[in-house]
Amino acid sequence: MPENTTKSPIAPLKIISLEGFKPLAEKIDKHISISRRNKEEKNNYNLSFPGYYKDSYLVNAQVPRFSSGEAKGVIKETIHGMDLFILADISNHSLTYNLYGEENGMSPDDHFQDLKRLIDACNGKARRINVILPFLYEGRQDRRSNLESLDCATALQELVEMGVQNIITFDAHEARVQNAIPLEGFDNFYTSYQFLQAFLNTENGISIEKEDLMVISPDVGGMSRAVFYSNILGVDMGMFYKRRDYSIVSDGKNPIIAHEFLGGDVAGKSVFIVDDMIASGESVLEVAAELKARKAERIYIAATFGLFTSGFDNFDKAYEKGIINRVYTSNLIHTSEEVLNMPYYTNVDISKYLSLIIDTLNHDCSVDGIMNSSALIRQRLNDYRENYRKNH
Repeated sequence: MPENTTKSPIAPLKIISLEGFKPLAEKIDKHISISRRNKEEKNNYNLSFPGYYKDSYLVNAQVPRFSSGEAKGVIKETIHGMDLFILADISNHSLTYNLYGEENGMSPDDHFQDLKRLIDACNGKARRINVILPFLYEGRQDRRSNLESLDCATALQELVEMGVQNIITFDAHEARVQNAIPLEGFDNFYTSYQFLQAFLNTENGISIEKEDLMVISPDVGGMSRAVFYSNILGVDMGMFYKRRDYSIVSDGKNPIIAHEFLGGDVAGKSVFIVDDMIASGESVLEVAAELKARKAERIYIAATFGLFTSGFDNFDKAYEKGIINRVYTSNLIHTSEEVLNMPYYTNVDISKYLSLIIDTLNHDCSVDGIMNSSALIRQRLNDYRENYRKNH
């Protein structure tokens, strides 16, 4: 029996979603509502208090803006004594606001300021404030080199100073940035189970044996992620080393001269490239082209966050040329309808996992059990292999 089945919540649950997170927040809200209704129906004992189960836990909150671009956070119902979870997608570029008569696209800075406005609007009334930032704000600026800002650490400290007790994120670019707030809660979750589940469901019939499949890390920074997938799948892994020109800075980074491959023979194999994010996609597509040149049979790309900052033309061309077979990213951040309709794209739904995280934390229970998905993955892989052997 899960720990949070019988333990009472720390306080009544409420969820605030920033505008850019609402489609996913509504899914999460529905999962929690159904789960709690089932608990109350199946158990005769009192789980907590009246109102434990509700049709919805979402709070009516808004961030209206003036024509000058200034804004304010407004919460339109009581959150007094509540265990409050505030959800934000700082990467959602689809939202705009009026600035001196012109439509201005919302940047990560705009979203982060709106998050702080809603925290400020709580006015110290909530029992506890938890912030969920699936894509960690300024997560790529997590370390300092010479005279540079340390944006991610500064942002985390800002949130803590405003009263946030727990910060939840996914697949952080560098999880050690949590050292900036050593006395507060910081949980970094991974989506390995959900991605493997989507991969096996979508590519049903693919062999995942050692001689047929290989896991690839597109760079040194993603090694640990690839090692996990490799170990859990029981297949070999390879990695690419990005050789950069450090004498030049373009678009805030040093350009890549070449991708050097370290690993075994990929000829005739399916390869599963795993990464934390796809930004422009230039790097991962170059890796895919290198693997295709080495006679890889099928190439699948899986990244937690699909930013697609340079559009999709290069992915379309790579698919048409047979370089890539499928791209997987999650719904933890905004995904445009254009991407969702691509024939080579699969969106991995993380809403149920997020609802479990929120429900567990609300009951003030340990998240260790849901962070470690190895047992679930192994069971899913065993079931898949058994069915595969029956049918082949």
